[in-house]
Amino acid sequence: MQPVRAADASLTACPVRHWAQAAPERTAIHGDTSLSYRQLDARLNALCDQLELAGLKAGDHLAAVVRGALEDVLLAWACVRSGLVFCPLNPAFPLPRQAELAAQLDACAFWSAGETPVGDWLPLRLDFTDELAAEGDYPLVPGQLNNMILTSGSSGSPKAVVHRLCNHLASARGSASLIPLDGDCGWLLSLPLFHVGGYAILFRVFLAGASLVLDDRTQPLKERLEDQPITHLSLVPTQLWRLLAQGFDPARTRLRELLLGGAAIPEPLVNQLKALGFTPKSSYGLSEMASQVCTGQPAGAGVVGRPLPGREVCIRRGEICVRGDTLFAGYFQAGDLVLPRDEEGWFHTRDKGHVTPDGELVVEGRLDNLFISGGENIQPEIIEQRLVDHGAVAQALVVPIPSAQWGQRPAAFIDWHGEPVPHAELAAWIRATLPGFMVPDRWLPWPDLGGSLKPSRPLLAQSLRQEE
Repeated sequence: MQPVRAADASLTACPVRHWAQAAPERTAIHGDTSLSYRQLDARLNALCDQLELAGLKAGDHLAAVVRGALEDVLLAWACVRSGLVFCPLNPAFPLPRQAELAAQLDACAFWSAGETPVGDWLPLRLDFTDELAAEGDYPLVPGQLNNMILTSGSSGSPKAVVHRLCNHLASARGSASLIPLDGDCGWLLSLPLFHVGGYAILFRVFLAGASLVLDDRTQPLKERLEDQPITHLSLVPTQLWRLLAQGFDPARTRLRELLLGGAAIPEPLVNQLKALGFTPKSSYGLSEMASQVCTGQPAGAGVVGRPLPGREVCIRRGEICVRGDTLFAGYFQAGDLVLPRDEEGWFHTRDKGHVTPDGELVVEGRLDNLFISGGENIQPEIIEQRLVDHGAVAQALVVPIPSAQWGQRPAAFIDWHGEPVPHAELAAWIRATLPGFMVPDRWLPWPDLGGSLKPSRPLLAQSLRQEE
């Protein structure tokens, strides 16, 4: 893969440099060490110099173990400026796994705040406190390859999703059309930088000249929302349930926008928040589209709103297909970019859905998750949505288990919100709106996720099969 040179694409000014000149003392990063846009720009200048002195050049792949600390953010944006391909790795991976993934990503340099694994790359030692003043615009090349983000998708086998800089710029601009940001706003970096949802927050914030609020998990989220300048926030439903259980009141915060995604959105949860005078937004996105695709107000099971500017959505044989300015450059496979599109340029998501007469997308679940029970198709996400609409259920996950009579039958893991209710009550709740064959045969307690918010459907299904 050869980097796109300045002569190959139009240039755009770095937004951090723009705000360093237009509003130099405005807070760019809020945390234990807060930085103005002037200070952020100066640190980025010094960091880019260090990367160049280390021998790195545009198009090189830099693997970095990151989550969302100040140093992680600085390195991510220094790669944007230097034209390096940022390859973030999850710090939960052990050293041998980090080395394996860095080799898969063809990394020529490696940075970690902890121990650096041994490999055929340059271990970086960087000073993140050094500052260097500079003048003039800092030109960026929108067509430049920008990052490789690992996503396991439904297969469990990690794929390296590669974006160009222009994909993230288009994603941020489209998001701002529905979720405006300005210099008085602060977006909490609640998602890690090795996730496309976290990485996208940097572009939204810096393009708008807003403030990036670092995620200090030593304090409860409720306290941070009440004390810190957080106006924009992305959560999964279980996090919001916990907040409300702690007495969260949006009126005691500066919150303007709350994005919910990553799981079925419970109707009782939305109603409870609306009763406090605040309406969240539902969102549908994927790594291959640089995060957000559709956003809207929760309006029924699976409704995620209309496509944002720069995105297109269509349904082909029940499958959601997407294309547009945010579509990724391809998967990195053995040194090459592979972009699986059909003849009309559509990327097939493997998500099942339909579009309402009003043009809103409804996501029904993953085609890969569908299973057959006694000749009937069962989409587990439909059962999950019905379950979380019960006031006692915070989260639900349905997987198939073997059945001698029916081939496969559903089993449900339940995370209770408050006091549990009898399983017979949940079965009756499902039967009120869904066919009887969708009532689970087994009810199981919510698994220990080891700090993760999202369970692995394939692993849970496999664990139940092994019990049979």
